[in-house]
Amino acid sequence: MTDIFKISEEFARIEYAKHDNQHQWSHVQEVMNIALKLAESYPQTDLEILKLAVIFHDVNYESYETHVENSIEVAKNFFNQQKYPEDRTKHVLEAMLSHSGPHRRKLGDTNLIEGKILYDADKFRAATTQEGFEKYGPRFYLDETRNLLLKIVPQ
Repeated sequence: MTDIFKISEEFARIEYAKHDNQHQWSHVQEVMNIALKLAESYPQTDLEILKLAVIFHDVNYESYETHVENSIEVAKNFFNQQKYPEDRTKHVLEAMLSHSGPHRRKLGDTNLIEGKILYDADKFRAATTQEGFEKYGPRFYLDETRNLLLKIVPQ
């Protein structure tokens, strides 16, 4: 069996390099580090789903308005080509959809722990400033995210 993470990372690194400078592979690495730290507190997390959602969440970031749909389309095509199981693909895509504030407002809160972790991890860096904390702190899904931030952000 192929290593889905290795193939995904190789593919995604190339794709990220084509797009927005703020959403490069280093962003994925930051989000992944926070996501895995958060997942330690939520043993029900499917780490494969979470890691793949993190890898692909901003893979086609040409504009804020369309990046979620575009990234989901890229991921869906990639997983189809890799013959990744359809039910697992659906789970990854749903978690990816959950990382977007506008989609959250439109569709409501996610029930997926992987989506909650991705949302919080994606907004974590922005929330490390006082202004960012005031903006994102109340929106985080997980108490663990706030706890991590309280260690960083001066009160």
